[in-house]
Amino acid sequence: MQTAIAARTGSTVPELVEIPCPPPPGTGGCDDILCRTIELGICGTDREILHSANPWTPPGSPFLVLGHECIARVEAIGDAVSDWQVGDLVVPAVRRSLPGQTRRLDYLPLGKFTERGIWSEHGFSAPRWLDKPQHLFRVPAEIADIAVFTEPLAVAEKGVNEALVLQQARLGQDIWQTIRPRVLVTGMGPIGFAAALACLVRGWSVTMFGRDRADSFRATLAGRFGVQYWSAADGCFDLPDVEQDGFDLVLECTGSDDVLVSAAAALRSCGVMVWLGSTRVPQPASLNVARMMRQALLCNHLHVGTVNAAPRDFRDALSHLAQLKQTYAHELQSLITARVTLSESLWHYEHRQPQGVKTVIEYPV
Repeated sequence: MQTAIAARTGSTVPELVEIPCPPPPGTGGCDDILCRTIELGICGTDREILHSANPWTPPGSPFLVLGHECIARVEAIGDAVSDWQVGDLVVPAVRRSLPGQTRRLDYLPLGKFTERGIWSEHGFSAPRWLDKPQHLFRVPAEIADIAVFTEPLAVAEKGVNEALVLQQARLGQDIWQTIRPRVLVTGMGPIGFAAALACLVRGWSVTMFGRDRADSFRATLAGRFGVQYWSAADGCFDLPDVEQDGFDLVLECTGSDDVLVSAAAALRSCGVMVWLGSTRVPQPASLNVARMMRQALLCNHLHVGTVNAAPRDFRDALSHLAQLKQTYAHELQSLITARVTLSESLWHYEHRQPQGVKTVIEYPV
C-alpha cells in the first residue's frame, strides 16, 4: 500500500489515504510506464475541490486522490515502450480524452474527458502511478529543480498562445511581433506569475496588478523579474488615455468578476482579455457589465476563456523554463515559497500562506 492525499465526498478536509501500489508494467505488448513522484505542487484548484465537499471522484471511489502539478521519475516501462528509459524525468499531462473524441483535448466539452487529480481520475499525490507515453513530457535535467512549475506555466502559455493565434487571424501574422504588446496580468498567485513569465520570455512588457503593498515580497519578486507593479490601492484601471496608456493583452488570473470588469476598461482598441481564473461556484454580483460590453463592441475587444493546456503549451512551458533559468534562476526558485513533506502538507491544502506563491511537497528519493 502507499499513502496519498485525497478529497472525500461530503468533507472539506484533506486526508491521507492508503491505496494499492500499482503493479509493475508487464510484457506482451504493455505500454504502461511506472512513475514515482518527486515533487508535487499544491494548487488553488485543489483547495476549491476540497471546499466544494463534492469532488469528481472516479467511478466507485468515495474519494479523489489529489495532485496534478508534478515532476516524476520513470521507474519501470512495459515491453512495448520504446522512447522512454528508466531514470527519465517527466511531467504528466492532466487531461485525457475519452474514447472516440476527435477534438483537441483541451477543447473537449465536460463529460468527454478525465483530468488526473481533478475530474474522475486519481492524481499524482500517490508516490507511484502508471501512465501512458502519450501523456508524458520529458524534462531536461537542467530544469529539474523548477519543473514542478511546468503545469501552471502551461496553462498560462495556452492563454498567451490562443490570444496570439486570434490576433494573427484578424490583424495579420506580424501582429505583436514587430510592435510588441503591452500586457497586464491581474493577480499575484501562481497563475499570475506564470502568466507574467509566459509574456516576459517573449520579450513583452508586463504590468502586474495586485492587492499587495509595493514593498511586499510578491511585489518585490515581480520587480526582480522586470515586471512593473500596480497596487489596487492606486485605483489604476481608469486611464485618461486608454490608447496611449492601456494594454493590448490582459491576462485575468484572480478569478474575481469585479477585477475582470474593472480591468477590461484598460484594454486598447482590438485588445484581448484572457480569463485564466474563476470561482468554482459563481455568486451573483451587481457590476457594470454594460460598460464592458459597450467598450468591447466599439473597440473590437476579444474576451477569451481558456482552461487546461494543449501539448503545444506543455512543450512551450518546458522550453521557456529553460530560457528563463538562464537569466532568472534565483527568482524562479523564489516562486516556491514553501517545501513540505507529505505528512506536513495537509495544512497547505486548507490555507494560503501570507505572501506565498507555490507550495511544493517533496517526496523521498
